[in-house]
Amino acid sequence: MTTPMQRNELKAFLRTRRAMLTPEAVGLPRGTRRLTPGLRREEVATLADVGLTWYTWLEQGRDINVSAAALTRIARALSLSATDETYLFSLMGLSRIEVPEHQFSLPPVTQQVLDLYQAPAFVLDTVFNLLAWNRLAGKLYDLGEFGGPFADNHLWNAFMNPARRRLYPDFENGALNLLGMFRMNYAAHPEDPRFDRLIGALTAASPEFVTLWQRCHTAPLSAIIVPFFHPDFGDLSIHSMRMPIRDEDHLDRATAFFFAPADEPTAANFARMAQRLASEPA
Repeated sequence: MTTPMQRNELKAFLRTRRAMLTPEAVGLPRGTRRLTPGLRREEVATLADVGLTWYTWLEQGRDINVSAAALTRIARALSLSATDETYLFSLMGLSRIEVPEHQFSLPPVTQQVLDLYQAPAFVLDTVFNLLAWNRLAGKLYDLGEFGGPFADNHLWNAFMNPARRRLYPDFENGALNLLGMFRMNYAAHPEDPRFDRLIGALTAASPEFVTLWQRCHTAPLSAIIVPFFHPDFGDLSIHSMRMPIRDEDHLDRATAFFFAPADEPTAANFARMAQRLASEPA
């Protein structure tokens, strides 16, 4: 049981931390009707995957039941430091739980294989964070040009990065295919909290993501032909080949994407861009 002093301190602490965290810092749009610089309660609740009423009561210091798992998600939603998170748990009289996030390292030869490949190629982990890529993939996706807390996440960029969205002439089908593979990964790794954090952030930021995610679409890793458009590459028709990368326990921990031209104009565009990049410093 918490004391009145702890609940009063909890109120002040949560409100202060929420006010300090800007929407941009967590990848949310500011909008035009925001009266305060910080996050709204409903945004924190969505990011933490908790009910708005329950979070409101927590922030009001009411004497309610709070689990360690829920408090961990709130700490993540508020981007608390390790010290702040320990303090939050102390105020609630709870012990911190450590949810392991699997640490996976790509085989050292992976980058060499990507660099030798004569078309765009890259590797994503299970939650679609970018792990490795070659220069053609970097050029096609304009990697490194987008900021925010999920800057390296392929799915976040697809919905939130305007330059990335323009790559897909048929955005809905392309996004559904990505979501289908992501959903399969999500089901296979229920212990990984990064999925819920990303889904919560996208749910708060993109109504389009919510609509497509609610279709519950699934997709295999089988190769498909994808149309692209890039201002430097031009119109492209690409075979997208996806291959799983497994760890020592034979569990899928990453996916390698290898693009191959599906027609002659695309092959010519890839060759032209490869020649151009070869003349530029790495």
